[in-house]
Amino acid sequence: MPWLPRFLFIFCSLIFLTNVYADIDLKDLGLSTSEVELTPQQVKEQKVLESRHSMLKTHEVLGLTTLGLMTATLLTGSSALDSNLHMYLGMATGVSYFTTAYFSLAAPKPAGIKERGNIVWHKRLAWIHFPAMVLAPILGYMYKKNEDDGKKSSSLVKQHSAIAGIGFGAFALAATLMTIEF
Repeated sequence: MPWLPRFLFIFCSLIFLTNVYADIDLKDLGLSTSEVELTPQQVKEQKVLESRHSMLKTHEVLGLTTLGLMTATLLTGSSALDSNLHMYLGMATGVSYFTTAYFSLAAPKPAGIKERGNIVWHKRLAWIHFPAMVLAPILGYMYKKNEDDGKKSSSLVKQHSAIAGIGFGAFALAATLMTIEF
C-alpha cells in the first residue's frame, strides 16, 4: 500500500491548514474594514446586479419550459390528435412565452454593459419568434372558428402551422445559443 502514506500526509496537511487559517480576519490580511466597505452607490449597483441576475435566471428557466410546451404544442397540431389538447397547450405556451419575455425585458440593465457574442443573436431572433407568437394563436383561433362554422379559411389563416413552425425554430435557436457555448 504505497499510496497510504501519501494519502495520510495530504489528509493531515489539509486538516492542519483548515485549522490554522480558520480564524483569519481582515487585519491578518493587512486590510481595515473601511477599505472593504462599499459606498452607497456601490451597494445600489450591487442590488441592481443581484436583481438582474435573479430575473435573467428566471427568464432562462421559463424559456426552457416554454420550449418544452412549444414542442408539445407542435406535436399535437396534426388533425389526427385532439384539437382541444393542442389549443390548451397553445394557450399554456403563450402564457409561458410572454411571462418569459417579461422577465427579460424587466431585468434592470446597469449602465456601461455592452452586449456581445451569442446574446446579440439571441435578441435578434426575438424579432422573428415574437411576431410569430403573436400571429400563431390569432390565426389558430380563426382557423378553428372557421372549421367549427363550416367556412373555408383564407390562405393567411391556413398559414397558422407554418408561422408557428417558424416561431418555434427561431425560439429553439435562441435557446440553443444561450445553452450551448459556441
